[in-house]
Amino acid sequence: MKACRSAFTLIELLVVIAIIAILVALLLPAVQQAREAARRSQCKNNMKQIGLALHNYHDSSNMFPLSVSWRSGGNWRMRLLPYLDQGNVWNLLDQNSGHTADGGSGSTFYMGLTGNEVLQGFAPSVYSCPSDSYGNFASPSDTSSFNGVGGNPPNTTVMIIDYVGISGAELDSVPGQSSECTGEVLSRSSVQCRNGMMAPFEGKKLRDCTDGASNTIVVAEQSGQVNGFKRSANSQGGWAGYVNSRATWWTAGTPLNPFPSTFTSASQTNCSPSGITTVRNPPNSFWLSGAPTQASSAVSANTVLNSFHVGGIHILLSDGSVRFLSENIDMNTLRRLCVRDDGLTIGDY
Repeated sequence: MKACRSAFTLIELLVVIAIIAILVALLLPAVQQAREAARRSQCKNNMKQIGLALHNYHDSSNMFPLSVSWRSGGNWRMRLLPYLDQGNVWNLLDQNSGHTADGGSGSTFYMGLTGNEVLQGFAPSVYSCPSDSYGNFASPSDTSSFNGVGGNPPNTTVMIIDYVGISGAELDSVPGQSSECTGEVLSRSSVQCRNGMMAPFEGKKLRDCTDGASNTIVVAEQSGQVNGFKRSANSQGGWAGYVNSRATWWTAGTPLNPFPSTFTSASQTNCSPSGITTVRNPPNSFWLSGAPTQASSAVSANTVLNSFHVGGIHILLSDGSVRFLSENIDMNTLRRLCVRDDGLTIGDY
């Protein structure tokens, strides 16, 4: 007699395949959630490292780094490099050259050029949130995803940084605060305020934070999107200063006060900062559509705080602690968190 071979029938194979497919479908969301949890944890750790660097800088200089400077000189992210294990790059920078993608009319100061070639392709991981699906480089041809990076040369890419300094917020009804903002005279009819810990052209001390370091945001996450595009404070590249061809160039050690003389007329409408923002909108607002002019352009001084994390963003408080801020936070509470000296009480958030 011929022995019978045991084997799966076609129906049995289809049943097994169907079971495997169901199991994969059930497990995939859990795997994706685990991966996002890991990315979110890394993003939070990045901000802790930035907070530690800020405090180490304060310990050595008795102040936080200069938030942003005119054209050459860059912004606070660049000044923290020696405190983020990037001293070798810092030592190669030409502090009298440009750190912007577009140096302004008649200028040849471009990001990564004129003595700062080391910045081309330079992207320290501490400035990048892993959940950011856009990546961390942009060039002038990237306008389909980003908002452009100024007049950068065609083949030069610049880093897009996922964390932004908080220059303040509008609190006109609070005594003493009405003179802290420019009015809607900057690029895209945006407003710049100086009542935060990253006030433009200033390096603040912890003692300036009279509302308490645990009640004041110094840096926030900005790794998401607006109107379906990347709209962050990186229009001139991640390391850039304040761009305005009419302004006096900044030199190290020169105090600059932008209020009221610098930003008081329509001639300043081409001012655009990199590295800082004045908060005017709720976190994660205008995700796919509906953003006003002030929020839909990277050259605005009011770029939106956002992220790809579900439900909110990370914030770094001036005491060095990191918290997850709900996108449903009351806007008045958020404004108070962005101002260092309003004297107002902040409840739970």
